[in-house]
Amino acid sequence: MPTQRKSAKGQSAYKATGLPTTIVETDRRIPLIVLAVIALIMAVVLLFTQCSGPAASPASSSVPAIGEPAVEGGSSASSDAVEQVDPPSNPAAKASLEEYTWEELSQISAKIADAATDDDAIYVAKQYGFVNASGRIDGSAAKSVALGDGTNVSVRIIGFNHDSASDGSGKAGITFMFTDGIMPMAYNEDGSNLGGWPSSSVSSALYTNVFSQLPADLTERIVEVSKPSNTGAVDSVTESNDVIWLPSYVELVGSVDSSMGDIAATLQKEGSQYQLFKDSGVAATGGNSVLVMHDGGQAGSWWLRSADAGTADSWCYVDATGHPDKGGAANQQYLVVPCFCL
Repeated sequence: MPTQRKSAKGQSAYKATGLPTTIVETDRRIPLIVLAVIALIMAVVLLFTQCSGPAASPASSSVPAIGEPAVEGGSSASSDAVEQVDPPSNPAAKASLEEYTWEELSQISAKIADAATDDDAIYVAKQYGFVNASGRIDGSAAKSVALGDGTNVSVRIIGFNHDSASDGSGKAGITFMFTDGIMPMAYNEDGSNLGGWPSSSVSSALYTNVFSQLPADLTERIVEVSKPSNTGAVDSVTESNDVIWLPSYVELVGSVDSSMGDIAATLQKEGSQYQLFKDSGVAATGGNSVLVMHDGGQAGSWWLRSADAGTADSWCYVDATGHPDKGGAANQQYLVVPCFCL
């Protein structure tokens, strides 16, 4: 320790005590040593507290209490991704799909769209009661929609992060589909399938007679998406930008088998199976209850987006038993079951 300069009076005082100067110097160091020891003890205590604090609990997968905001987090290792996409508003969980406003559903859809993985997207959906405890869509939840002409219809969720926004911004978070058929009509007035879905009378009619009748608080939140469909020729598939559309054959069945003959490979290029139909075990053969659509209480056949490629006058459709098939004559009056995204 550096020697400190002392006054003559101070030196005399030290000698007067009869104590050696080295002892006096040691006594002066004692307060400094005590302070150093106290600081060391405090540092050790602080370090121990940080290391032995409560362990982070795993994210809960339960649906939040009704009326409470959904809890952030994720069920997979990438839970941070869900936390990063928290929008300005965090809607409260409701008792049913019917109780959500379209504004709230749009906000939740944005959260789902920003999830880093499919597991994280399902976790967000589970928080709001859109899937069951196993993360599956059972199709039972529906939301009513009042059309401008006074008609009331219902829609249900069929998939998450499935359809790509046409502006290239990524996936639309939620895809909806009507729960029953409406507006029976011929696919094309000239009885053909030339040009496929984008050129069809049904495509135009959906926009003119259905989309235009949806309430404004819904239409202003609908996301335009890119949909692939064949042009009526084998191996010829094009993309169209749609705000409302019909599902394709493969979006129902998932895998197109040899029963569709030489158009199987073409139909396979028209998208991928929606989660509702995958969870419901929809098959290409036989009837599927989830695909049975009604009009006025009577089950009926309904059109798909897929042209029966290789023919000049037919389209794919679903019959009254829920069996997807090809060979529907374009001038036949079948129901339509529209889809849209938020």
